[in-house]
Amino acid sequence: MALAEFEHLEDQVKIDASVLEKDGFDTESPAFTCLVAEISDGHIMGYALYYTSYSTWLGKSIFLEDLYVQAAYRGNGIGKQLFMAVAKIAHETQSKRMDFHCLSWNPAARFYEALGAVNLTKAEKWNMFRLDSASLDKLFS
Repeated sequence: MALAEFEHLEDQVKIDASVLEKDGFDTESPAFTCLVAEISDGHIMGYALYYTSYSTWLGKSIFLEDLYVQAAYRGNGIGKQLFMAVAKIAHETQSKRMDFHCLSWNPAARFYEALGAVNLTKAEKWNMFRLDSASLDKLFS
C-alpha cells in the first residue's frame, strides 16, 4: 500500500497481502519473485518485485514490476542495490533485457536513465495499453 500511496494510486489496489503471499510464495509456480532489503530485526526497508516475461523476438526477459524504498531509507543506495540485483538477473537471461515502467512525474526516471535505461516512449514511440476489469466485463457482456 505504501507504493500505491507514493504513486497516488491507492484507489487502484484491489488485492491484499494474503493474495500476494499466495501468488508469490504459497505455490509451486510463483507469479513473481521479490527481493527485499531489510534491517537485521526483519524490518523491510524496500523491495523489488519482478517476473519473467517473454519476447517473440528475444526470448525470456525480466519485467521489474515494483521497486520501492520507504521514504526514511531513500538516498542511501538501497534502491540502486535492489535495482542492480534485478538487473544482474536480467543480464543472465537469454535476452539480457529488463523492462519496467516509471510514472512521468517520478524523479526516479533520471536515476534509471543515469544507469543506461532508455525511455521507450520517447525513443521508440511505444504506447502502453490496458484493459481493466470494467473494460473486459464490457467487452464480454
